[in-house]
Amino acid sequence: MVQLDERLSAIAELVLEALDGIGAPKAADIGCDHGRLTAHLLERRRDLTMIASDVSAPSLEKARQLLLARGLSGRAQTVVADGLSGITEPVHAIVLAGMGAETILRILEEGRERIGGAALIMQANVDLPLLRGMLAQKGFVVVREVFSHAAGRRYATMLARRGESRTLTAREALLGTALSGAQDKGQRAYFIWQRGVRVREMEKIATLVSENAAGRMEKNHQELTWIAEAIGMQVCTAAEIERLVGGIAPYELAEEWDNVGLLLGRRGAQVTRVLVALDLTEGVVQEAKTLGAEAIVTHHPIMMSARRRLTDDDREGRLMLEIAQAGIAHIAAHTNFDSAPDGVNDTLMALMGARNIRGEGCIRVGELEPGLTLGELAQRAEKKLRGPVRVFGAGDMSVHVLGCCSGAGSGELEKARALGADCLLSGEIKHHHALDFADAGCGVLEAGHYETENPACEVMAIALQNACDALKYNVTVFCSKGNPFGR
Repeated sequence: MVQLDERLSAIAELVLEALDGIGAPKAADIGCDHGRLTAHLLERRRDLTMIASDVSAPSLEKARQLLLARGLSGRAQTVVADGLSGITEPVHAIVLAGMGAETILRILEEGRERIGGAALIMQANVDLPLLRGMLAQKGFVVVREVFSHAAGRRYATMLARRGESRTLTAREALLGTALSGAQDKGQRAYFIWQRGVRVREMEKIATLVSENAAGRMEKNHQELTWIAEAIGMQVCTAAEIERLVGGIAPYELAEEWDNVGLLLGRRGAQVTRVLVALDLTEGVVQEAKTLGAEAIVTHHPIMMSARRRLTDDDREGRLMLEIAQAGIAHIAAHTNFDSAPDGVNDTLMALMGARNIRGEGCIRVGELEPGLTLGELAQRAEKKLRGPVRVFGAGDMSVHVLGCCSGAGSGELEKARALGADCLLSGEIKHHHALDFADAGCGVLEAGHYETENPACEVMAIALQNACDALKYNVTVFCSKGNPFGR
């Protein structure tokens, strides 16, 4: 028997379901392409006859050859045709798959007189809400949906029959048969995938300022809420986000002088969207507002020094007032994230290709491949960190063990040397520390405070999303795409 992938198998099962109980049925495979679905159905049901049509003659020839080779050509009529024009007599089922929703709807409209009482088996690559809504208006009822996965995509295949014409709400058109909740594992996986599609679009348009972008963002907000309800996601609070951040970067690892955890906001406030960024800036606040985020997680905290008044006279005060007014909580993971396993410094070392990484606190060291020079290491840092690198030391000197301390790690020479480092990578290097490094025969790379720490924001965002997903929280985590210095 002709073997099908999961997507085509789902279509085949719905066709056979539509034909169940009908003697000597006839079906049409519109846009049959290679003919594998047609051949599979003919082999599964010996009293079935089929029309296999395609607008492409070369594709149809492949189908003819397959059917001939498997001895099925006597029960299959192959015809080069656009849409339903190849259907010249009543059929019991019509397959429209591997097309966009608009194409399927065009075919149905142009060939409406040829449909008769046939069941429709449809699998649209895009715009499923549009397809569901227009089918309902045309008097078709979707009685079943089957969900499948093939070639990295998720598909919904629908079986529709004649019924009463009605207008679907936007929620009904989006969720289809999941209106009262996802019914099985495949349906849940499909909507989780659809959730990701909307999140990626929101990330793309988060920094755009236009009426169209705002409308698309609001539509995605609403659809994310409906999807979350359908797949049974739970309510999350700012306090729980703080706890999950602490699981990624334990607060007990923070230095005594640091200021970490929930710094501003109501602990019981509901959170559905989180923005992760290096700093709290005007750009980040605006991005959070656009995304509808109720919490911002940053690496650098606010209120690192005591405040006796909170006004808009300074940058920090202005931003604190702005997020408080918008109902956005602020959580920081600073030196605890620097020191945490898989945190800021481990991320930096991994980017630089170091192996056998070790260290404690904010210091990490690791071996590099043999033969690497300081100049070559600087070029790697510029490429990986996407910024200029200042080199202290001879470009041709060999580097065997790299030490790193992201951000302002200039004063960590002795700790790095004690762990065997002959080069230190950091964000900021003070002049007298650079002299100490040179005197010790060590190389130094100054790569920028922002550049050495910002890569870890993506790590935090992914880890926080995974933590929320594990608990089935209705939380979407975004990573800020902006740069406060305009680069």
